[in-house]
Amino acid sequence: MIGVNRLPGPIAVGRLRGGYNRGMLIYAGIDEAGYGPMFGPLVIARSVFILPGCDPGDEPPCLWKLLDTAVCDSIQDRRRRIAVNDSKKLYTPASGLKHLERGVLSFAHNTGIDCDCLDGYLKALAYDADSHQPDQLWYLDDDGEPALPTMFDAGQLAISRSQLRLAAQSAGVQIKQMQAAVIFEDRYNRMVAATRSKARCAWTFVSGHLDAIWRSFGEHHPRVVIDRQGGRTRYADLLSTLFENAQITVTEETPLSSVYTIRRDGRSMTLSFEVESEARHLPVALASMTAKYTRELLMERFNRFWRKHLPDVKPTKGYAQDGKRFLAEIETTLGELNIPREQIIRQR
Repeated sequence: MIGVNRLPGPIAVGRLRGGYNRGMLIYAGIDEAGYGPMFGPLVIARSVFILPGCDPGDEPPCLWKLLDTAVCDSIQDRRRRIAVNDSKKLYTPASGLKHLERGVLSFAHNTGIDCDCLDGYLKALAYDADSHQPDQLWYLDDDGEPALPTMFDAGQLAISRSQLRLAAQSAGVQIKQMQAAVIFEDRYNRMVAATRSKARCAWTFVSGHLDAIWRSFGEHHPRVVIDRQGGRTRYADLLSTLFENAQITVTEETPLSSVYTIRRDGRSMTLSFEVESEARHLPVALASMTAKYTRELLMERFNRFWRKHLPDVKPTKGYAQDGKRFLAEIETTLGELNIPREQIIRQR
């Protein structure tokens, strides 16, 4: 590492403009779903937008406003625009995957991804081969799986995709990338056992997304926002390990936001780790939705598998309290099917 500079107190990112490639902003977000459950995959996703005519040294513009004719932040919108927000605000027992599906598939279509089944979707968005080639029986396709979209009307989805395309063209916004790392239980358990930390496991994939953004867009000084989990406020050491021989400037480290600028070999990038960033940054909200939608589609496969063997078993979302109930109901069948516990139950 060349060095870490700590600036004296919080300052605006817009003051750090030296050497930036003006005229185009790469604006990206990273978020996860399934960090805490005992069943199901951990999914960490990213979305990347290109905004021509924006200065990379300034704060990113509000994409909700730029895409206002097609996009909003609420499922109660009277204009029936595409809702984009924290996945927890869009996924309800009443609506299920409907709002997540509409948003994720509309944006994915505008990156060139158009899939009519889960396997195709996983492959198109895959972070790596392990993200779309599960070995577990409970994630393999079956004949009873519905096509995509599963809940949102296909005709209405086509209209939503078109509305988003027109809004993006009018605003000069390019929806460049959507990608998801799917960490299935066996891989997750191996990594947690090796690192002795699920936070380190998750960071492996966050850093992989950051490296991909750096390699693809580092010449244009991308701005990347990452939803912060837990109480960590200092990331310089992690970043210096990821970006070897880079100059890292610490702009801000507070309970709400940690901001860093990385420079190396003519490339640069600004990263911010922010609490509840989905409410302020549409790329993070879209990453949150992508991660949640991907995980829930896989959990539907998981539950279908177990209903085949135990028709009366109640489906689970995989989280601790209900997961314990579910484990008690499938425990005997686990043994009968010769399924090792470490392949299906995640280390906590």
